[in-house]
Amino acid sequence: MKINFTQEWLKKQTQTLIMRTVFLLFCSTVFSFTSIDVISQNAEIKIKKEITVTVDQIFDIIQAQTDYTFIYRSDMFRGLPPVHLNEGVIKANRLLLYAIPKRYYSFELFKDNTIVIEKRPTSRKVEIRGQIVDVNNEPLADVNVIVADLNLGTFTNNKGEFSMELPHKNFKITISLLGFKTVEFDLRTQQDLSNINITLKEDLLGLDEVVVVAKKTISREGSSTYKIGSQAIKQVQAMNLSDVLSLLPGNKIEQSNLTTKKQANIRSAVTSNSNSFGTAVILDGAAISTDANMQARNSSTLDGGKSVVGGGVDLRSITLANVESVEVIAGVASPKYGNLSSGGILVKSKVGKSPYIVSTNVTSTNYQASVAKGYELNDFGVLNTDLSYAYSSGSPTERKLFYQSFNLGLRWKLPVFKGLKWNHFTSFRVGHSDDGNRHEPEEVFKNDADVKSTSYQLTLSGDFSSSVLGKINYNFSGNVVNQHSFYDTYIINGPFPIIESLDSGTYNTTYSPSAFNQIRDIEGKPININGRIDASQNASFRNLDFNFETGLQYSFDDNTGNGRVATGNIVHTQDVAGSRSATFEKIPASKTFSAYHQTIIKRTGEASKQQLNLGLRYDYMLERYNLVSPRMSFSSKHNDFTAKVAWGVSYKAPAMIQLYPGKSYIDYINFQYYAENPDERLAVVTTYVYQPTNEHLNPNYSDLKEVGFDWAPSFMNFNFTYFKKEMRRGINTTDELLLLPKAVYEVVSAPTGEQPTVAPTGEVNNIPRTVKVMNNNYYESTDGLEVTLSPQKIKATNTQFNFRYSYLESVVTDKGFDINKSNYVVGDNSVRYGVYENSLIKAVRSFGTLTLIQHIPALRFVLTLSAELNFKESSKYIGASLYPFAYYDVSGNYIDIPLEDRANAEFSDLKKDENSFTTTATPFYSNFNLQIRKESKQGHSFSFYANNAPWNNPTYEFLGSRRKLNNKISVGFNVTLLIK
Repeated sequence: MKINFTQEWLKKQTQTLIMRTVFLLFCSTVFSFTSIDVISQNAEIKIKKEITVTVDQIFDIIQAQTDYTFIYRSDMFRGLPPVHLNEGVIKANRLLLYAIPKRYYSFELFKDNTIVIEKRPTSRKVEIRGQIVDVNNEPLADVNVIVADLNLGTFTNNKGEFSMELPHKNFKITISLLGFKTVEFDLRTQQDLSNINITLKEDLLGLDEVVVVAKKTISREGSSTYKIGSQAIKQVQAMNLSDVLSLLPGNKIEQSNLTTKKQANIRSAVTSNSNSFGTAVILDGAAISTDANMQARNSSTLDGGKSVVGGGVDLRSITLANVESVEVIAGVASPKYGNLSSGGILVKSKVGKSPYIVSTNVTSTNYQASVAKGYELNDFGVLNTDLSYAYSSGSPTERKLFYQSFNLGLRWKLPVFKGLKWNHFTSFRVGHSDDGNRHEPEEVFKNDADVKSTSYQLTLSGDFSSSVLGKINYNFSGNVVNQHSFYDTYIINGPFPIIESLDSGTYNTTYSPSAFNQIRDIEGKPININGRIDASQNASFRNLDFNFETGLQYSFDDNTGNGRVATGNIVHTQDVAGSRSATFEKIPASKTFSAYHQTIIKRTGEASKQQLNLGLRYDYMLERYNLVSPRMSFSSKHNDFTAKVAWGVSYKAPAMIQLYPGKSYIDYINFQYYAENPDERLAVVTTYVYQPTNEHLNPNYSDLKEVGFDWAPSFMNFNFTYFKKEMRRGINTTDELLLLPKAVYEVVSAPTGEQPTVAPTGEVNNIPRTVKVMNNNYYESTDGLEVTLSPQKIKATNTQFNFRYSYLESVVTDKGFDINKSNYVVGDNSVRYGVYENSLIKAVRSFGTLTLIQHIPALRFVLTLSAELNFKESSKYIGASLYPFAYYDVSGNYIDIPLEDRANAEFSDLKKDENSFTTTATPFYSNFNLQIRKESKQGHSFSFYANNAPWNNPTYEFLGSRRKLNNKISVGFNVTLLIK
């Protein structure tokens, strides 16, 4: 027998195999089917002789020997082939299986043993066609039409027309266009799918419904996501991405200040680089990588100064001049998103024709201006442009701190081949920032810093349809950043011995002046290349819809910068390990190859809906780690109630500076001779070069579980989520003790006008020094719950309330240990180093926000008054001890201290200060923020905000001093003009 394996046949068979496998897991506990098994398995049929019969004759045989009666259309089985029966006894249900392919027929058993047989309806794809217009009945081009359940989408043509092919009509389509209110349209309500007419209204305050808060959703991007639309972004007068995150449960509206770096902290009661580093920021499908950032002033401590090193994306760099929406993944992320351990932030830029949008934001310390425009290019698509500038100073009365940024963005949507329904996007962005502190004339000590960064990003993305693979999505991006960090410190408490050695050894040197400049230059050039391509297919079986998404991803991070250079006099840093020059381009690049798959199964009934997401991601990180990340979520909706559960594992690769921090230099003085005559001055110094090898570092591991429910009756919308997030193997620094030999020198001769001649005495002492070593020691476990409540709007006054609440309890520890020098007198040779256990820190944060939203459509006016309720904010140590469990003596010997002896007087010099472990807790306090926005009929917008509007600054006592709980009042203004 010859079988023809066509591509279409292979596609169908592959889909069927996957569908059946997942179908059994999903449906065995949720759904039941009526089949041939309605006939009792004890019913036996006797075949008297070998015969060949039709299906109708088989029914006659069963009816003659049992009390079953069959009812069906007379022509239902006319096309089925005859069945050959052997002599013997056979079960009745087995006999029917021989004759009837049950996947095409359904059986229903009634009490009188009557069996009604019907033919199952065959699935047939439906084509929908429609037109989208504005309120003036003018066609709208480039409208995005999406079926989220199937991961399908298209755009309207110049006539506002669109067409899509779907498995059936039981779907909702989402229609969105820049400047217009997004509409969700239910196809089930339409009789004629070939002529759908939809009218979009401009997204202005004159509409009845305006959403100015973060909306909790369940999407294919993650199990718990918060969608923040353009109206909400306008209402908070967001200057950058950091301001938008204040709309999430548990987040405060912070006083606007651009002179400090801004990093994301999702679902944690503590702020740490591990949390921020594990949060992915994805701009138009391209992940922004900081893995190759090497701008550390001191590589041994990862002190980045004004740069974000070994941490997350600086959110100040993401401006919102041309951003349509922000989606925050707080729960389990889709497997398409990798190299993260603490959620993701998806930023979507605007696409579509628009007038000139000129906007300005002004506060007491910040100034921002932007202009954006969407050009309709007819057959050549749409071009969106944006230009923004921001400037900030530390305070209204001083210019010491400053920050300024410039951003240019171009996004071009081009339909490549209309026949293939291929949509392509080209995005190009240029960003420049300048962050630092100036020297003020009245300052005694000069401390200048200027950290400049210029980034260039090119992204090519799009989608097209394939008859074999379904919908193909791709995203390829490249990013280059020119970084220059300049630090100039004027030192006046010299002189110090000059130490410039790059190798271990003992050297003769002289002294610096009493006052001199110390300059450090760091030139980096991080490069990131990221590519992702995936294929999505859809299938339907009865009331089940299947979506399969499979993809490949590759990322490359490198730094080709000149490196770290120190100029001027490098002087003795005493006990601190310092940095010298380093070349970044010699550091190996970081590479990650990934593959992922996600199957989404949806069942839709009359009053219920279930969705199961099963995902798996494989990462080959840094060419050494093979990592598998399973992720799943399930939700079941019945009428107004939805229950949900999710679990997922994710990983975050170490940054390049964590893997290759560079050498640490430990300098100490063996001999000093400082004379009035500079020619006679001499110092003998020793440099020890410590080269860490961090190949032992592993990727950060995160495990997230969550369960919750949504209740949406007619009078309210209530969301509740409990989660547990464990972050293990976070990277931080641990002290390591080194014992370095210090030779004692004596003067042999001291001629006038020359440096003295010195020689070692033969006496050598051990000098203990500590260095910072990176390990996977950071651990954090957070239990938390999130609640959002939105009662029905009061229609008489158009007033709405929104309440969001977050309770977070985080337990954090460093699984390493701490080393501290004992209390000693200079010259005392009994100095020793205590070794202490790091305690657990338990942080609790209970925070809610109650928002009143007063919207007056007739006046195009909206007011929001937010009451921030700080119920509890505390931090305490668990298992903390002031006493060491061991110590190193002056010779470097490690000596354990028995538990019962640790508090003895002989170890009093090793006891930590009594205030080393203090419990902090703030009382309940509130803060009120006011936001007002007014629009004109032409669409111009004027807004005002006042944080801490009543200027209420309650205080509490901590360690004998009074501390304020609120910041001072801060106000801001925004003016947005639409120039058509």
